[in-house]
Amino acid sequence: MNKFLPLLLLLSSPLTTLAQKNPSLPPNYTTILTNDTFKVIRVHYGPHEKVPVHDHPAIPTVFVYLNNSGPVNIIHDEPKPDTVTRPPTHLGAFRIGPGIIERHAIENLSDLPSDFLRVELPHLDDKIVEFRGPAPTTLTHNIDATEFSSPHLTVRRVVCVDTTPCAIPPTSAPAVLVAFSNTTLTQNGHTTTIEPGTVVSIAPEQSFQISPATPSEPAHILLISSR
Repeated sequence: MNKFLPLLLLLSSPLTTLAQKNPSLPPNYTTILTNDTFKVIRVHYGPHEKVPVHDHPAIPTVFVYLNNSGPVNIIHDEPKPDTVTRPPTHLGAFRIGPGIIERHAIENLSDLPSDFLRVELPHLDDKIVEFRGPAPTTLTHNIDATEFSSPHLTVRRVVCVDTTPCAIPPTSAPAVLVAFSNTTLTQNGHTTTIEPGTVVSIAPEQSFQISPATPSEPAHILLISSR
C-alpha cells in the first residue's frame, strides 16, 4: 500500500465526509474531508502521467506536499493558453494560493509521483497573497513555529523528537492536522497512531499531544487553522 494514502480520522467534526471521488474532476483528485471550514482533496499524479483538462474554483487554497517529487507542467487552457512548470516539491513544504479560477491539464515530467493535498478554504475572507513555506532543513530537534499568519488563517509546524509527548495548545478556530510521519496522537485520553498523509479534523479549543510513533523518525505535523 502506498504509505502516502491518507487516512481520515474523525475526531471532532460532525459534518466531515468520507473519502470520495469528485465527479467534476479526474480520478487523480479524491475529496477526503469536508466541513464548514475546509475541503481537503488528495491529489496524485503518477510518473509521467498526463491528466486531462479540468477546472478548479477561485477558492484560497493551502497546497501541502506529501513527497519529494519532480517538475510538473501545468498547461493552462483558459483564459490564455500558457504552460507553467511547477518546480520539484519537498515533503513537508506548503504553498498558499489566493484562489483564482483555473482550467488546465497536467503533465508529470518526472519518474517520481507527485502527492499533495489541496486544503481549500471556501469561506476565507482574507485577501491572501502567494506564500511558500519550505520544508524544514533539519528534523533533529523540536520545532513549534507559526510559519504563516493572517487575520483568519494560520499555518503552524510542529516537530517532536522526544519520547515525551509534545503538548499542542488549542486553537481558537477550526483546524486540520496533516501528518508527515508516523505519529502518535493523544487526545481526550485516547491514543492512536496516524500515518504519513493522514488528515485529522481538530475542533476549536481542543488540545492534543503528539510524539514519535517509531524511534527512527520524529513526529512531524502541519496544523492549518481558519475561521
